[in-house]
Amino acid sequence: KEHAAELVRRHGDGALAGAPQVEAYLADRLPGERDRDIRDKLRRRYNRTLRTLKQYEPDDVLQFYLDALAHAFDPHTDYFGKSELDSFSISMNLSLTGIGATLQSEDGYTVIRSLVPGAPAEKSKQLKVGDKIVAVAQGEDGEWVDVVDERLNRVVEQIRGPKGSRVRLTIQPEGADPSARSVVTIIREEVKLEDSEAKAKLVEYPSDDGRTRRVGVIDLPSFYASFPVGVGGRTSFRKSTTGDVAALIRKLQAEKVDGIILDLRRNGGGSLEEAVNLTGLFIKRGPVVQVKDYNGRILRDEDEDPAVLYDGPLMVLTSRFSASASEIVAGALQDYGRAVVVGDSKTHGKGTVQTIHELGMYVPGLDVNPGAIKVTIRKFYRSSGESTQLKGVVPDIILPSVNNHAEVWEGSLSNAMPWDTINAASYERVGRVEPHLAGLRDRSARRVATDKDWDYIREEEERFRKQQAEKTLSLNYAQRLREKEDARERLEARKREWAELATDEPKTWEISLKDVDTPGLPAPTVARSGTAAAADPSAAVDPDDEAEPAVAEPARDIHLREAQQILLDYIAALGGRRGVAASLGR
Repeated sequence: KEHAAELVRRHGDGALAGAPQVEAYLADRLPGERDRDIRDKLRRRYNRTLRTLKQYEPDDVLQFYLDALAHAFDPHTDYFGKSELDSFSISMNLSLTGIGATLQSEDGYTVIRSLVPGAPAEKSKQLKVGDKIVAVAQGEDGEWVDVVDERLNRVVEQIRGPKGSRVRLTIQPEGADPSARSVVTIIREEVKLEDSEAKAKLVEYPSDDGRTRRVGVIDLPSFYASFPVGVGGRTSFRKSTTGDVAALIRKLQAEKVDGIILDLRRNGGGSLEEAVNLTGLFIKRGPVVQVKDYNGRILRDEDEDPAVLYDGPLMVLTSRFSASASEIVAGALQDYGRAVVVGDSKTHGKGTVQTIHELGMYVPGLDVNPGAIKVTIRKFYRSSGESTQLKGVVPDIILPSVNNHAEVWEGSLSNAMPWDTINAASYERVGRVEPHLAGLRDRSARRVATDKDWDYIREEEERFRKQQAEKTLSLNYAQRLREKEDARERLEARKREWAELATDEPKTWEISLKDVDTPGLPAPTVARSGTAAAADPSAAVDPDDEAEPAVAEPARDIHLREAQQILLDYIAALGGRRGVAASLGR
């Protein structure tokens, strides 16, 4: 109430000194059932904001201040407090020590949203999705701590802990009476985050020559690696992006794939070393990336192993969200002429290298963990000598996408470093792509020009451009309702059209790392495409708002579908030669 009153005194009618007066003011001006809903929504928003502000502690303020100070140098120099350092470590190592549950804050409660298969929470059989955690206690006799209205990261910190230790949770079971409570005791274990690992799929297509073509798709969310910092670095699981991708490639080769797509569209980067090693799976030897120190010294990271794991038709699929290590791989394979690069008009454009310095080594003897600083130390350059900073990697074949017009690239960040070049490195081009590129572009352009799905994408591109150009927003309630209704009607019309266009998707086998050592394939999936709408995964929705339609696209992955068609064209242009394993030692 004090915060609300202060805001009113500063920005509104000075007579409105407290929450009751504000509510009365709104009630007088917003009569009716609809307006009560609006008042309730605004009250929840204000209460949530005030609750968050009141829960800030000195560590949080220090985190905000030091992070802002770090960003004054460039957008990728960051300060990590203990919590942020642990989160970074977990994302790199893909492991943590805890109970293995994904949590979400909802109306002041910490709610279980998913359980990691095989993790302690799932194995206990005492927790399920939708349960609310209302209190946490450590060990057998630790004091209970009420976590209702507590910030989510604080709750997570209390639930995580050393391997073999106990944590007790007081649960309000999902669907039970609000007064119902149960106590669950769980022993913490090391948990592998398998959903974030590399995974693959095998897609089967009939071809014009009467035989069946098999396309492998490797989805790589990040360049993860065992990293000895934070909580993730203390687990016994050792992770390697290159090792995981190599295992998937061997599995795809065993299943006689004709070509492989490396999908980096959602890959924001990670380990530079893993990017270099992974590129080495596809080239004989040579420089993968050049780096320049602050003093101008040029170093080269090279693949020194002449063995090639996969030598067949290869594609790299990128987007505006492909950054850093993803750009190293895409740029190197493009420079060598080893892979066709397909995607948005360019990648993110992050061409800088960072390292982690844990601050505890500089200030020993502290009773608290001072965190770490992630510092930009180098810029990286392609073997051709061009930096990927700002310019990113421009694909060989560009596909229509709303992302092509969105401000989601390096240049939209404050204090981004400039683009420049250095001398090219000496390397031997394979040159497999260029002879066929004109034909691949032509065939793709004809499909994109005549496929109804791409008409939808172009319409959304144009609508997005108009929205960006529009610098005003109507406050007229009737007009806003009309705009919302128009969007809803447009989406419903699209759904009807997609249902009419629906076709059987090709037979597909989903392959995880658990499947690589098992003979044969899991059960295939054959789905009907175009029967539902897919919301924009990057759109943020207020939990109190009814979600409005985002960019309307078919449920099927249009860009991946076209990428597969381009790869089939490439396979045909190369004479249908399959990749061979020159070495199984990687």
